[in-house]
Amino acid sequence: MIKYEIINSKLSQPKSLDADIIIQEIEEIINTYGLNITQKTTLSTMKGSIHYHLKQGKEAGVLELTYWPSKNRLWTEIHDNRLADWNKDIIFPFTQALANCFCGELRYENE
Repeated sequence: MIKYEIINSKLSQPKSLDADIIIQEIEEIINTYGLNITQKTTLSTMKGSIHYHLKQGKEAGVLELTYWPSKNRLWTEIHDNRLADWNKDIIFPFTQALANCFCGELRYENE
């Protein structure tokens, strides 16, 4: 799995940004990168989270993005069984754009 989490961002400031504004910003970045939202749901293990499955056209592979407002966390990941050239190439610049938007930095997690 390839995973990047955005840390030390505005998401964790004492006055957390409004979740609706954050979701709007996230979806604007998704659109900027030409990605399609094929699923938007809440993860059962992370109550209140917003979890996206993103695809590039009809290409194989999925890029996952999770925003968990109550924990001030935001991350992207690619599971091994959903790895493709396009998502492997886009995960870093896409997540960096999110980090820049929320004045954060990236932490790479190799699981």
